[in-house]
Amino acid sequence: MEITLKRNYGFELIFKAENVNVVEDIEERIYSKNADGKSDFSIPPKRDIKDDAMEQVSRLLDDMAEYRQRDFDSSGTIERLFEKLPEEVRQVLLKKLIKDYEIE
Repeated sequence: MEITLKRNYGFELIFKAENVNVVEDIEERIYSKNADGKSDFSIPPKRDIKDDAMEQVSRLLDDMAEYRQRDFDSSGTIERLFEKLPEEVRQVLLKKLIKDYEIE
């Protein structure tokens, strides 16, 4: 099985296995708002990955980590995801991690 993220004109999540090839569009376009709060289509939209796609992959990784028997170094992934947290959530989690894992 091969799972890849492709970015050309948008974001696609691709699953390939023996005789299966699934391409899922996971792009979201976010339009700027003008002064009256309406979408301003004269400004190019920001392209991002849909929240539901991130949530599904996050749940999948969480399940995989739960069932994994052996150790696995996910420190790079953890660090990248930590950087994406909203600031207030990051601070609360950091305090919890320091409390739970601080070496004396």
